[in-house]
Amino acid sequence: MKAGTGQRGGESGLSEVVGFVLIIALLMAVFSLYLTYGVPAQGRENEILHMTTVKDQFIDYKIGLDALANNNKVGTTVSNSFTLGSEGSFTEGVMGIIPIMKPVSSGGVFSINRRTNDPETLTITSQSLVLNKSVQDTTDLPSGVPTAIHNRPQNLYVNISGILNVDCAYGVEVSGTGWNATVNVTPQYVVFPEIISVTSPATCSPGTYLTGSSSDGTQYYCMKPEGGSANNGTEISITVLKGGKTTLQNLPVFRNITSGRTYSIDIMDQAYGLDSGMEFPDTITLSNTFAGKNSGTITGYGNATFGYSEMNFTSGAIPLGAIDYRSKNNYWISQEYYYQMGGVFLSQIDGNNTYKLPPGITFSVDNSNPSRPITVVTVDAVSITNPYGGSVVGGNSPVQIKTTLDSSYTFPYADGIANTKWIRIGVNTSDAQARAMWKNYFDYTSRVAGLPDETETGISGTESYIVIHGSDAADTGDYDIRAVATNATYTALLYGVGG
Repeated sequence: MKAGTGQRGGESGLSEVVGFVLIIALLMAVFSLYLTYGVPAQGRENEILHMTTVKDQFIDYKIGLDALANNNKVGTTVSNSFTLGSEGSFTEGVMGIIPIMKPVSSGGVFSINRRTNDPETLTITSQSLVLNKSVQDTTDLPSGVPTAIHNRPQNLYVNISGILNVDCAYGVEVSGTGWNATVNVTPQYVVFPEIISVTSPATCSPGTYLTGSSSDGTQYYCMKPEGGSANNGTEISITVLKGGKTTLQNLPVFRNITSGRTYSIDIMDQAYGLDSGMEFPDTITLSNTFAGKNSGTITGYGNATFGYSEMNFTSGAIPLGAIDYRSKNNYWISQEYYYQMGGVFLSQIDGNNTYKLPPGITFSVDNSNPSRPITVVTVDAVSITNPYGGSVVGGNSPVQIKTTLDSSYTFPYADGIANTKWIRIGVNTSDAQARAMWKNYFDYTSRVAGLPDETETGISGTESYIVIHGSDAADTGDYDIRAVATNATYTALLYGVGG
């Protein structure tokens, strides 16, 4: 009985040990499942949230730089912070219970102008009307011949030459749609008395009166009050009509004009108030309206100058640079966010490369004149520079970047008009994913904007490009593209905030 009883007690103790071992095994299984599935899921969520935060920080960075450029705050600096690491444990020890219950924090590398080994550049080439002080396009306005002016001129001159006698009246009229300007040569006369010498006071003719005599009494002087006149202070004046109403009446432009000189009047001068009433394209007619005596030698003619000339324009290779963050994610796909050319881009190791905010190259079509649609090409180039050639900070701690707007340059395309026959935009990069992304961007944006079918995109070597011909694929007719381009240059400095 005792032996039997002892055997039953031993069996009871064995079952408790087995139960305890099973509990330990169950706990280990639970911990294993949590470590296998729970911790990675939590780490993945943390890293997704962190990359979203990084994206938002890049968006804030873009907004700050855009504000500097839009307000022309040259010399102004903005500061931005970026978070390199995600939330999690910073210890990877396997003996501690707490560290392994949390996902390991990921880190990253933040850099300036270290995205690629070779500099990435932007090039713009076009056949355009370019502002030029030394060589300007000019259209003559011969007398009596209607002349078509397609674009708004910078100056519209009326020239009067061949003035030999300034006692003549002469006028030149220039007219367009809804406006008219007349330039007048207006003689000014001064009346003076006439003195007549007679031998007897009785011989003064009617209308004259005796004013004196000579000391010896042999001569007497009769004066006629309005005996003659003389030209004194002939002027050139301008009269302006807009919408059939006179807005300026005989405003003197030149006084006391002299013979042998050519006088030029720019009727588009803001002082005359005519510029606001002009719309182009327009047909302008210059005519000699009237001529007074002795005016046969005077000629009036005009010309429109545009302040620009047509040329093959190239920007050269504009260095772009980049603000770049490359994550070192432990639980989720590693990603790269970078700011370049005014856009925010995302690149992944799986080959996906796209933009979260579009770069500063946009296209549209202006159909305000259906018979002559204008393709609008806008390029806001951004150059990121660094005095050290580049900077790199890696780890988990935040970093700070200070960016200063150094300069803002506007390309010398003719303002406010269709100024280009064709334009080519190319982005050169050694990153194959970026090249494909730029081509896709050119394809998509040009198609959505409704650009003509003659638009060409492609990749040549390390360059993605787009060529736009407007509505005239032969590039032989009128200008049908309006190009507007700027280049803002920033200096960026990188600072590590933590360890």
